Amino acid sequence: MKSLDRYVLKEMIAPFLISVFAFVVLLIGRVIFDNIDRIIELGVPFPLVIRLIAFQIPWMMGMVLPLAVLFATSLAVNRLARDSEITAVRMAGIPLRRIFLPIFAVGFLCSILAFWLGETVTPWANREARRTVRMIYGMQAVPAIQENVFFRSEGYWFYVRKVERPSADRAVLRNVMIYETSAMGGYPTLITASKATNEENLWTLSDGVLHKLGPDGLTQYEMKFPRMQLNLRRAFQDLWQTQQTAEEMSLRELQHQIAVFGGAGRQVGEMKVNMHFKLSIPLSCLVFALCAAPLGLRFARSGSYSGILLGIIVMFLYQNNVWLGKAVGMGGLVPPIIAGWSQNVIFGLVGIYLIWQQE
Repeated sequence: MKSLDRYVLKEMIAPFLISVFAFVVLLIGRVIFDNIDRIIELGVPFPLVIRLIAFQIPWMMGMVLPLAVLFATSLAVNRLARDSEITAVRMAGIPLRRIFLPIFAVGFLCSILAFWLGETVTPWANREARRTVRMIYGMQAVPAIQENVFFRSEGYWFYVRKVERPSADRAVLRNVMIYETSAMGGYPTLITASKATNEENLWTLSDGVLHKLGPDGLTQYEMKFPRMQLNLRRAFQDLWQTQQTAEEMSLRELQHQIAVFGGAGRQVGEMKVNMHFKLSIPLSCLVFALCAAPLGLRFARSGSYSGILLGIIVMFLYQNNVWLGKAVGMGGLVPPIIAGWSQNVIFGLVGIYLIWQQE
């Protein structure tokens, strides 16, 4: 039996690893695509982009593991059945459920791994990923500094007579004029400086004069200054002080929130729906193994691509059941436990029935 288990597991290894890699790459592309406009516009440093992707990987693995089990099971069973190897093993008196036992074991272990990630690593990583997104969206684009050209950033208009670039991220500016537009719509405040340095979005002006213009356009007062700083970065620290989402909390933290808010008389139906999905989604690894194995056996004669097609169909149906469950659960149309577990119950029972029927 151990030889049979090793043989079945060997068939699953390659499609499982390929599926994990492929889906992770697709999700990384989604993360980049969702933020690409801001990344290009702000010239976000490459390490910050890598930081964002790295903190999204635990969440990705929670999404990818069930799909990898699904496709690995479909492809492995399809190959074994298409070459009549499962038929030969059954003729030796080994029941179908015993042949599929290592597949179910992989699904169960992946469910435990997905649950562990969701309870330990993913909440922290999601908080850091959101923090990184807020850092990116809190940045301001470094204005393209050119000589003898007016350019604008954060309510300021700049004019620079000469630009010297000692390094790639630092510039020394000569004969600088800065117009700060008035919030009341009047004349702007004019700042002139003989020299300025620019590092990222921090401007340091030296040997300058501030001119305040009145409603009639005449100078109200002038003030010389030896040094002045303009920080064009938006203050984004206040964006960090937000309540954690369900994805940023572990199951225990979410249960604590339900107890606290429920005790205060607030509606906690949505929190309960999220709590049940935190348990049911990891278990989908085992559910996919139960469902995909007999389906892969049933349609093996349809060709080598039937395993991939079955995986896509099951994934589509399951994901739509998840979306439907969340929608009706969040809307209070069904109890949270039904919203969170209905798709696992349905697909699990279908898999058990198909195995029983084929036995």
